[in-house]
Amino acid sequence: MRWFKKFWVVLVFVLVLLQGQSWSEENRRDYTVQTDFNCGGVDVKVITHCIYKEEPLPCLSDNQNIIIGNKKIVSSSTLLKLDHSIYEIACYKSNNNEWFIELYYSNLGNCPVCEYYELYNVNGNLVATDREKLRVIHNHDSIKIIKSKNYNEVVKKYREIFNKLKLKKVNLKDINR
Repeated sequence: MRWFKKFWVVLVFVLVLLQGQSWSEENRRDYTVQTDFNCGGVDVKVITHCIYKEEPLPCLSDNQNIIIGNKKIVSSSTLLKLDHSIYEIACYKSNNNEWFIELYYSNLGNCPVCEYYELYNVNGNLVATDREKLRVIHNHDSIKIIKSKNYNEVVKKYREIFNKLKLKKVNLKDINR
């Protein structure tokens, strides 16, 4: 009888343990999230491939693509192998009725090189970016990002272009994770 009790206790323990592992596996799977957005009558999509997710943090992305109208753009973060992801997309309208899309990239840190912006027109052409404020240093398998020497000038130039266009925010959307 004693052996029978031990068997069931061990069996229940193993089943509970295996069930817990299967729950955690749900957070560690590949999946794709698509965020749809409209700016000035043009459809915009941000497609994010996530390789890991642990609540409450957003997914760990290894690839993002942006589609503006019919133009597909590989995110600069994917191309440059940065740990930044697009977290927000905004639509702006200028005084002369031109429409622009701004992408906000972040690595969720709290530092001068933890975020950058890219501004596109509705044809999918890059109009401005402050990405050059990042200096990327590649060392074998690691990447280090520091402020570029011309950090302040790059930020100033981006803001000048933004202000020259006299952009007004029309809408904003967080990228679904």
